Amino acid sequence: MNKLLELFGSYTSTLTLGLGLVSCCISNSLSAQLEPTPVRNEMPLADQQEIIMMRHAYLDEGSYQYWYEQSLNGVWPWFERLGARILGDFEIIYPSSDDATPGQDEALRFARYASYEHWQATRSNVSAGNTGGSIRLAGNGGLSDAAVEALRNRGQVSQGSRGAIFLQGYLAQTRPLYMPGVVEEFTLVDDNNAPAADSMSPIPVRLGRAQPGEEILGLEYRRIHKGSFETFHSITRDRVYPYLEKIGARPVGQWQVVYLPNSTAVESADYDELYTLVRYASMEHYTQVWTNAVALGGNGPDYVALLAAFDELNDLSLGASTEFMRGPLYGSLPLYAPGLTETYTLVP
Repeated sequence: MNKLLELFGSYTSTLTLGLGLVSCCISNSLSAQLEPTPVRNEMPLADQQEIIMMRHAYLDEGSYQYWYEQSLNGVWPWFERLGARILGDFEIIYPSSDDATPGQDEALRFARYASYEHWQATRSNVSAGNTGGSIRLAGNGGLSDAAVEALRNRGQVSQGSRGAIFLQGYLAQTRPLYMPGVVEEFTLVDDNNAPAADSMSPIPVRLGRAQPGEEILGLEYRRIHKGSFETFHSITRDRVYPYLEKIGARPVGQWQVVYLPNSTAVESADYDELYTLVRYASMEHYTQVWTNAVALGGNGPDYVALLAAFDELNDLSLGASTEFMRGPLYGSLPLYAPGLTETYTLVP
């Protein structure tokens, strides 16, 4: 019963979105703004419904680090000034299967926006609708110039995309968890008398030192019954996340695909789609979590609740697959971009 892969679907196949190319087109429009354009801002809009844009990119082989550095140092400071919040841009890897795109690097970026209208307002092309675009949000100057340069530099190594989609849902909370130890006493036995791994006999654990490794992210794509996302998420949040966190995994979030304009996602009448993003200390850690979690966390009441939760989630599910990425979460770094020493008067 400890083999969670058997209970919760296959976590080793490569995710295929089949999405088309969606481009940002911000660079040329921004560079066309030659006149100095300062701005002031209203109070933040209330009652907005947050969305995440998940965007894929094919890149020249060996160019991911350059792509990431251009984002980190040029693009993201500007977009965060526009009010977006970047989760990260991650390199897609294939640690358990053949490389699906030999001769190319791949990247997957997650950016948060207060609403779909906010996403539109950060564009500087036809996608901006009637929002006025990014210049109305933050004016122009050196910060936007740096973004234009970085976007152009990224374009030099870009080979297209399988698309971009909008997601809506929940970031996982960083929270302390008090899971009291069961009041029991145990004595050490030799291996011949140890309970079987799938036994419901008590299996307590002690832990060795933390093992070094290259952190990875697992992005699970799942099809679920129509209208079941909120139920699926509440089960995941309350009964799956706690055990995963206990054994060292770190959930990032869980989101449902939403079918908005400027997305390449196509809604099905037969199912909804969701993504769950989780961090692991290494590929070895991921494998242990999903093949023998009980060896990391024991089989107390929290483990029993985990198994029951997976049974319920499986009843809501119509298929799943996982792809892997590496790279740090961005974390919205503090930014000092000084205001230019200029004086303006309001145009009547």
